Amino acid sequence: MKIAAVTRDGKIAHTIAESTEILIVTEENGIPTAKELVQIGDDEITSVLFKLAMQNIDILLAGEIGTALQSTLRMLGVEMLPGCEGDAVENIAAYMTHEEIGDPSKIIVPEEDEDDPLGCLHDCAKCMAGCHDRPVQRTEA
Repeated sequence: MKIAAVTRDGKIAHTIAESTEILIVTEENGIPTAKELVQIGDDEITSVLFKLAMQNIDILLAGEIGTALQSTLRMLGVEMLPGCEGDAVENIAAYMTHEEIGDPSKIIVPEEDEDDPLGCLHDCAKCMAGCHDRPVQRTEA
C-alpha cells in the first residue's frame, strides 16, 4: 500500500494547492519499506493529480479537500483522509498503526452559486447531469 501526504515544510499542507511536495511511504504488512519525496513546487492542481496517479497512491492524507477534488481522487482510485494536520511522518505513522487521525468533515462544500441553473456548481460528479458534455454556446458580441 502507498500512503501519501501533501506537505509543505514537512507538515501536512492546509490544501493541496498550498503543498510543495508529496511524501509517499510504501508499506507492506504494516512495515514501511520505502519513503519518497516528490517535489511539486508551483505545479497546477492537474499536474499534482497526475503525479499522484502515476505513483499509484492508495490513500492521501491532507488538510481540506473540496468536493470536486474529492470526486477526481475517487475516479483515480485514491482514498482520502482529510482533516490531517501537523508533521506528515507522524500522521503517516499514526495511520499505519490504526490511530484515529484526520477529520472526515473537512470535505469543503462550496457555497451555492445562484447563476448555476443545476445547483451543482459545475461539479458534475455531484449532480450527474452531464453538463460537462454539453457544447459551449457562444453569444454574439
